Amino acid sequence: MSVLAATLRNARVQRSIPAMRTARRHLGETTMGPPALDFKANVKPAIEFFTKDPVSYTEFKQQCSSLRLYAFIAVNAGIVVSLFMDPPKSSYWRTYSPLYFFSWCGGCFSSKQPLFLTEKVEREVDVPDVYKQLTLSRRLEGAAEEEEEEH
Repeated sequence: MSVLAATLRNARVQRSIPAMRTARRHLGETTMGPPALDFKANVKPAIEFFTKDPVSYTEFKQQCSSLRLYAFIAVNAGIVVSLFMDPPKSSYWRTYSPLYFFSWCGGCFSSKQPLFLTEKVEREVDVPDVYKQLTLSRRLEGAAEEEEEEH
């Protein structure tokens, strides 16, 4: 194919698909360097971040991208170790911590009190009488005498 024929063919392709010319913006966002999750290939650029001055922006960007993988792992490992070494004292953490899972599994197979009541619960308080006293006089009959004895 001659040079003239190739030029004419290229001109026809560009005229027929104008969207293809504007879709490519040449921003420099091409993939360079090792894949993001390739640990072995990212070791060298991550070490070079501390030992070598970058010559260009793309080299600096690759060093930062490689270092980010190991920094993410180190920060998360530090948080996990810190939580295991010095866990929070809240009851929420004690109930939902990863260590509680094993005791929860053991509790599933042990015999405890049943989840639902098996018989009626008897109380010492007469609820209808307490309700009647509070709605009529807004006081309990025995409560006023107890307060005077304390003071």
